[in-house]
Amino acid sequence: MPTELSDDPLAFRAFMDSKLSNGGETLGLGELLALWEYENTPPEEIESTIQSIQRGLEDMYAGRTSDAFEFVERMRKIIQTKSGQ
Repeated sequence: MPTELSDDPLAFRAFMDSKLSNGGETLGLGELLALWEYENTPPEEIESTIQSIQRGLEDMYAGRTSDAFEFVERMRKIIQTKSGQ
C-alpha cells in the first residue's frame, strides 16, 4: 500500500527543508505543520469546506441563525427537561 504524501515523513522533511531555506526561518513547527496540511488538503475536501461556508453565509443572510447564548440556553433547558431536573 503506497504512503499518502500527507503521511510521508520524508516528504514532510523535504517540505520543511524547502520552507526553511526559502525565507521561512522564523516559522515554528506548528506553522510548518499547518502549511503542510493546507498544501496537502485534497481538492474534494476544500470544495466541501467552501460549500459548507457558503451554506452558512446563506443562512446568516436569510436570517436563519440564532444567537449563540440563546442557543446554549435552549439546549440547557432541553437537557434539564430530559434529565428531570
